[in-house]
This record gives sequence, structure tokens and C-alpha cells, in this order.
Amino acid sequence: MLTQKNFAGHTPAVFPLLCALAAIAVPGAGKLQAQSAAHTAVPLFLTATNATKNSLAVINTRTQEVDYVSTGGTGGASGNAGGVAVSGALAAVVNFGSSNVTIFERKGNSMQPLQMVKTAAEPRSVAFGYDHLVVLTGTDIESFPIYGDMVGANDGTVNLERGDGTAAQVVIYAGGAIYSETSGDITEVSFATSAAPGVSGPNVPVPLPPAPNNNTPFGMVARGPYVYATIAHSDLETLIANGQIVSMAQGQTPFMNGGNITHAPCWNTLAGQFLFAADSPGQQVTRFLVSDANVFLDKTTVAQLSGAPTDLFAAGSLLAVIDGGNGTTSDASVFNMDAEGELTLSFAVKIAGAINGAAIIE
Repeated sequence: MLTQKNFAGHTPAVFPLLCALAAIAVPGAGKLQAQSAAHTAVPLFLTATNATKNSLAVINTRTQEVDYVSTGGTGGASGNAGGVAVSGALAAVVNFGSSNVTIFERKGNSMQPLQMVKTAAEPRSVAFGYDHLVVLTGTDIESFPIYGDMVGANDGTVNLERGDGTAAQVVIYAGGAIYSETSGDITEVSFATSAAPGVSGPNVPVPLPPAPNNNTPFGMVARGPYVYATIAHSDLETLIANGQIVSMAQGQTPFMNGGNITHAPCWNTLAGQFLFAADSPGQQVTRFLVSDANVFLDKTTVAQLSGAPTDLFAAGSLLAVIDGGNGTTSDASVFNMDAEGELTLSFAVKIAGAINGAAIIE
């Protein structure tokens, strides 16, 4: 179901060679070979073209080949993260303009659309957790149960704390779901009991610092019960535990120049003890050190980009970043990450338009 292919003109990243094993007619050989194939699968970098005819761009991190697979919906999302989410072999992609989400399944080194999930309003961000797909729209958060590789009917809806169209991102943590609205709140909701297993209210806002340190809550990433969230235009990276901010780290300063934002941690991803934040105004990636008690600024510029980064995702030794490029074409970049959290560009490909969402499926 591939509609277009193109190859980036860069030297391919070096990966370990895969050895072809001769088939041996012994019990369980097929299962072992399937497990081996799954273990050595090439990581695929996923992002959405976000165009009127939206497509999932599937980037092979070994060959740099890009396949475009239609979502069947309409793009148009902006100012959000988590427009693409992955879980196992499944991926979800928001279709903002058509108020639905396309579910894909990995097939070999590409993705196959399985299902379209209708949402009550324009979806902005998606996440997997608690055997559910969770969708953040401009007005509500919705949950859909997952049965194998299929998504069931809506089993929970909660109206957003503000619902003013500034919804940015939803993530799942050990405790429920948490979402941000850039007009001024980060809010938790629960997953209900087994009798009604979807998301449920009430909204429980996380108390933010007093002004001016509460300006523009934005991106989040979670590990267990801990959520790392940015307050972007206050230049703060925060750690949320038990519904409270327990640690804050200030980013690069000064971050304003004549009223213009020059640096701001916007979107987050985790890799071990490292948290990488997309500094969109600074066109760079910033690195923090994190634990379950603290967050510290570690390095202000761990990677420099040619455009404003709008999402990023770490998996294994890879970090994938999307940025706005030159305004006509966007950049999808893959970095190799070493044990010290240093990044080395592996390759970058150009994709037409304002792409949205970043994820790696392994």
C-alpha cells in the first residue's frame, strides 16, 4: 500500500550485519526464527506529513528509505507533540482535519493501516497505556480499549480543564493520564475501575509555580509514576510526582530578547538518566539529567538543527527529531546516542510540509 518512495542522499548508518541461518527441521525452529527476526528488526522512524491528504512517513533507519503510507485522513495539527504514538507493532496517527486517528501495524519494514478511530473533536495527541488508546483533542480526552490489534469503541471521555483549544500533549503514567494546555495548566485524570475501565474525572490540576514561572505548560514524558514536563516560556523543566512539582531546572538563560523567546524547552523524551528537550526557538536539543527526585540542566546544546524542533523520540541508541526546516520542507533527523548522552547525526531526510509527530517502532 505504498504510494511513493525516495532515498536520502547520505551515507547509510552502520548497523551490525544480520546472519542468514539455514532452516533446520527441528521442533520450534520456526518460532525461534520469528523471535530472532523480531529481535533484529530495523528500527523505523515514524512521522506524519500532516498534509491535506495525510500520510505516515516511514523512515528506515538503516537504508534511509522513506515510504509514504496514506492515513486516509486530513492533517493540520500544530503546536502539539505526540501526534504519532507506538506500542509494540502498533502505531496511532492523528488526523486533525478529519477528527479521527488511523491505527497502523508494522509489516516487515513498513506500516499497514488497520483501522480508523473516530474522535469527538480534532485530535492533537495520542498515547498508548492501560491496554487503551488515549486521544487528546482541543476539548476533551477520550479512551478506547485495545483488543489485540484492534481498537474498540470509546469507553471514557473527560472534558478538559480549560478546553480552549490550547491542548498540547497527553501521556500515560503509573496513575492515569496527564495532559497539558498551553494557556496555563497541566492536569491529571484517572483510569476508572474494571466496571468502567476508560478515562474518568475529575480533572486534577497540578499546581504550577506562581507567575512568571507558569508561562506555557507544554511537553511531557513519563516513566512509572514520574512525569517530566516543560513550562516552556518560563524556560523550566519540571518533575511531577504525586500530583506536585517536586523539582525544577532552569534552561539556558537569558531566554528572552526584546520580548521574543530565544530559548525554551518544549518537548521531551527520555533515554535512561538523560532527558532530551526540544528547544524550538533555539533550534537545538538540550540535555537534562533526571532521577525520581530531581532534574538538572546538563548540556544546553547537545545537537544543533537547521529549523525549530517540534517533536523528538528516543529508543535504544537512537534519537529521532523533527524540525520545521526552511518552512517549505521539514527535516527528519536520526542521531546515534552514546553512553554519555552525546549525539552524532546519522542522517537527515527532507519531507515536504510541516510534519507532525515523532516515534520509533522497533
